Amino acid sequence: MAQGNEYNDWHGLLQGDENSFMRLYDKHYQPMFSFGLTVCHDKDVVKDAIHEVFCELWDNRSRFPEVQNEKAYLMTYLKRKILREIEKQQRNSPFDDSPTAFFEKSYEELLIERQSDDANREQLKSSLEQLTPGQLEIIQLKYFEMLDYEQIAEKLQLQPRTVYNQVSKAMKTLRSALKVLSSVIIAII
Repeated sequence: MAQGNEYNDWHGLLQGDENSFMRLYDKHYQPMFSFGLTVCHDKDVVKDAIHEVFCELWDNRSRFPEVQNEKAYLMTYLKRKILREIEKQQRNSPFDDSPTAFFEKSYEELLIERQSDDANREQLKSSLEQLTPGQLEIIQLKYFEMLDYEQIAEKLQLQPRTVYNQVSKAMKTLRSALKVLSSVIIAII
């Protein structure tokens, strides 16, 4: 039922219905803000980007397509907007013209960072291998495609409660596996 309502609100936005626009804004502002903070830790940049996304949606509504998953569409739009803003800020940074003010990491620091990233990647890969194929699919849909429990349930033809339980079990397995691997790595070092 929520999917139909989303479609109606998105469709209403495209038709110029202010109430549909406001429902979309009210429904998605907080999730977009939370997601935006994972992309950029500056709350003001995130708030400005969300504001711009919704202004552009309203001002250019006739140019936007019908979408299947409005949440994923809005999150992608927001991420791109934030990344463009960060890029713009970096280009306008006063440090760009001053080589003496620019800090460059030494080769050793880069090597240590790379090894640390590789170890973290291997640790995560090992942890993910402990999940069942079903849990892995649900985790991918939940955290990488950013679908909610109802959307995952509909897509996989499961009950929402089953999806919730599987996510919970998968996260418990991952936490446990990552904790064990961390302590083994620390013991080795």
